[in-house]
Amino acid sequence: MRGLMGKGNSVFWKATFVAVVALLLAAVAAASPSAPSKKPKGPTTAQLRAKLPANIRKSNTIRIATSIYAPVDYYKADGKTLTGFDADIMRAVAKKLRVKIRWAVIDFSAIIPGITSGQYDFATDLNDTKQREQVVDFITEFRDGSSILVKKGNPDQLRNLGDLCGKMVVMTQGSVQIPIANAQSDKCQQAGKSKIDQLLVPDDPPARLALKSGRATAYLVNTLAGSYAAKTENGGQDFQILAGVYQPQFAGIIFPKKSARLREAIRATLNAVIRDGTYRKIMVRYGVVNNAIKKSATNAATS
Repeated sequence: MRGLMGKGNSVFWKATFVAVVALLLAAVAAASPSAPSKKPKGPTTAQLRAKLPANIRKSNTIRIATSIYAPVDYYKADGKTLTGFDADIMRAVAKKLRVKIRWAVIDFSAIIPGITSGQYDFATDLNDTKQREQVVDFITEFRDGSSILVKKGNPDQLRNLGDLCGKMVVMTQGSVQIPIANAQSDKCQQAGKSKIDQLLVPDDPPARLALKSGRATAYLVNTLAGSYAAKTENGGQDFQILAGVYQPQFAGIIFPKKSARLREAIRATLNAVIRDGTYRKIMVRYGVVNNAIKKSATNAATS
């Protein structure tokens, strides 16, 4: 009997020991830091390329139109090499898609006609508005707005839009600043003041020249471009930008209305560039990280 009891006790204690060890191992495993979970990867180059229209996959080339608005797009000192945060973002997009870019640097006023006529696959650096969305499709790329640029020292002591009554204001043809000036001009006349005189030019460089030469008292301009001009033109000695941003809005890339497939392929690739951190590095490098977006959207205008 004692032998049988001893054998039973031995079996019992062995089973108990195994159970305790198993519990201890489970507790250690639970307490141990788990391996960091990997973020799900974005789409592959092959998946992104598959979204492109067949003709672009065949040619391996995208035709992009833009205009000169530093720091968005501008030429390096050699006068030939296009640089700027938009140019770098588009190169990152092209690299992911394994395509080449054929740039066309044209007057701002010619961009929308060039897109609607099919001369270019898409164009960059336009503020997104409901009115423009009736003609072309947008995907968002960054944030911008409108501001007032004046000569260094602000000789006319301008403070805001209300001080532009009776002044000559230069703007680029077809820009979102024209409706802002028109609305303010109406307010000027309602208050018994003179309307705003407008000098319209094809692009940013002649607008800055008009301000510098005295043909215009102020330049109603995209905030990014105006801030950059104030900081860099002649070592920061030519212009200054007034406080205030009017009608903040998204800016981005435009496509013909019939190019939904290309539009969504570029949007997906831009979002991949945002996701992998390349986009943010570019925006930091150009000092415009506050104008960055978290995700590109289609036709996101609010006004």
